[in-house]
Amino acid sequence: MRWVFLFFNLLMGFGASSGSFLALNAGARGAVGIDSSMLVNSPFTSFLIPGLFLLLILGGGNFIVGFLTLKKLSDFPYYQCLVGATLFLWIIIQCVMIWDIVALHVIFFSVGVIQFTLGLWTIKKHQIAFPFSAHQN
Repeated sequence: MRWVFLFFNLLMGFGASSGSFLALNAGARGAVGIDSSMLVNSPFTSFLIPGLFLLLILGGGNFIVGFLTLKKLSDFPYYQCLVGATLFLWIIIQCVMIWDIVALHVIFFSVGVIQFTLGLWTIKKHQIAFPFSAHQN
């Protein structure tokens, strides 16, 4: 199961990092079909904050969780749930703000749901205690 988690972490890490570079460069040059008119219904005037969120939180977060998964930390499924929930909530908020849904939204939303669900399933199956909970003592 760890390898499945690692696959999704790497997929999301590289996908979010690539998307952030496209968003940050598109904001500067208006390339790759990303236009500032997409931000009309959002609180942003440029792609800087969304691009940094993609890079640091979704990309970096998935790479870190993938590393923790490789290290076989006992509470890694909770981190899988966290990055999965962050991803599918990000996609929902993004679709609401740009008033559009494309195939990549559906794909990455599905990946987030899969990460969250598999993490939750692993927690239940192995009865993993919540990190730093009093039940561990």
